[in-house]
Amino acid sequence: MLRNILLLALVLCLQQTNIVAQTKPKQVVVYDIVHLKTGKVLYGEIIEFNQKDGDLTFRDNYNRNYSLSREMYDFFEENVSYKQRVRDTIVHPRKSDEFSFMLGLTQFAAGADNGFVADNYYLSSSGNGYFFDLPICMTVGAGKYLNRQHFVGIKADMKLLSGLNHFYSIGANYQFQYDGMKSNVAKYIPIRLNYGVRSSEEWVDVPDMTVPPLANTVQEKFDVNMSSIGLEFGHGFSFIGQNKHSFNLEFCFFKNIVLQQTVTPLPLGSVGPQFNFSQAGAKLSLTFNF
Repeated sequence: MLRNILLLALVLCLQQTNIVAQTKPKQVVVYDIVHLKTGKVLYGEIIEFNQKDGDLTFRDNYNRNYSLSREMYDFFEENVSYKQRVRDTIVHPRKSDEFSFMLGLTQFAAGADNGFVADNYYLSSSGNGYFFDLPICMTVGAGKYLNRQHFVGIKADMKLLSGLNHFYSIGANYQFQYDGMKSNVAKYIPIRLNYGVRSSEEWVDVPDMTVPPLANTVQEKFDVNMSSIGLEFGHGFSFIGQNKHSFNLEFCFFKNIVLQQTVTPLPLGSVGPQFNFSQAGAKLSLTFNF
């Protein structure tokens, strides 16, 4: 699934590049031309020509102005036609103070360590060590642009495919757009504060009391429900299309702090196994913004 998201993102980037800078057939352009005594040739437009002394004011095709006396040039030509290829540099308008909504997919690489603490009864956990959950989530969100550079809103990720029982997060979404706004590819830095919920099955080795005094063990299954708060930051690209719609591709890192966890079921007259979860990871998102 991650490979499919990357391939789709690449196709969108190529399509957007084609929109931003598309080569057209040769077109006719008309210039006034001034041949300087230094050998340099200026292409542009004669703004003013003084027939009495031969002085002229000239603006070249880079929008630079020249004041040339008759001693500075050999001759000039007017309305000379050339054929050249022209690149379409039309920049699509962006939202500046409107509301925006998003819908898409996110691939998580959510690293976790269950922090299992052994005791006389709960001997070991099959999930010891750092491992990664790879849930694929549906992403939804909404917010408002503030003078285009700043975007504030909310964003949520909800599990679609995962081995976890539950996985979702919702939080405040801030994006700072720092590009020059002169192309159809916007660059931004997302910063988010999220509240997340994760539920997983953990297997723990305990003594087998049915065949004493043999030193056998059996595995017991426990459901661990955990809530956390986390900080997320990264980088994103927004490919601006028609009608101020866009596709956003972003990569983020996150770090979570566990707020609360519960372990079920608890054996009668006994406490459950002790876990001290830690969470960190990264995610790749592709969303359509409208």
